[in-house]
Amino acid sequence: MVVKKAKKLAKTDEMKQFYPTIQDFKFSNKWLDGFIGRHNLSNRKRTTISQQLPEDLIEKQHAFLSFILYRRIQYDYPLNLIANLDKTSLSFDLPSSTTLEVRGSKTISIRSTGHEKNCFTVILACMANGTKLEPVIIFKLKNIPRETFPDGIKIRVNEKGWVNEEEMLWWIENVWCNRDGTNNNPRSLLIFDSFRGHLVNSVKNKLDEKQTNIAVIPGGLTGRLQPLDVGVNKIFKSKVFIYLFIYLFFDFFYLI
Repeated sequence: MVVKKAKKLAKTDEMKQFYPTIQDFKFSNKWLDGFIGRHNLSNRKRTTISQQLPEDLIEKQHAFLSFILYRRIQYDYPLNLIANLDKTSLSFDLPSSTTLEVRGSKTISIRSTGHEKNCFTVILACMANGTKLEPVIIFKLKNIPRETFPDGIKIRVNEKGWVNEEEMLWWIENVWCNRDGTNNNPRSLLIFDSFRGHLVNSVKNKLDEKQTNIAVIPGGLTGRLQPLDVGVNKIFKSKVFIYLFIYLFFDFFYLI
């Protein structure tokens, strides 16, 4: 990135005026190392604002875990009937999370193309025995694209490209109730966060109709008690980035 920027600047009239021989300069790796050292720069990751944990963190954690244990004793769910549901937003533009910045800087900002706000949503769910349910992708569109999508992925569209009451009701009927290839509804436990789309009466009534008990993770504790958020989403997004890079690389290679 630095070398490309330097070569671009070298072509400007201002630089040619100050450095007449700059056109012949080779911006080598040795020059790059020296440039970084002279300006006290290093590779840094963009800083983020972490979730504020509640003051009664321990009490809420214990209450939630006690509720899970109570339900487990009450209904004796096998692991294949305990599930965790989460949603995650993905961008069509995936800017790097690292940049060059002065050593010791506390705030790291990264310039992007601006398209990282064009997002879509992925609903992920898995059972406690490791079984993964079919992922659902929700695009911010009016109609489903006429594209060939991989098997095992369900596509939805809506005005905002986000999970709402309608999408949750659809997910219950088309993913949750068909998770074992049949349409039976054994007594199950579904764990998700306190997003309001999960907690509207129509969704709760539909889950109750399907013999599904729910356990709602307390607000502010997603980063502690949401298994998919803690252990899966970051890896999932990293894999998506890698596959997208490979796809674009081979697509470009094919064109040339």
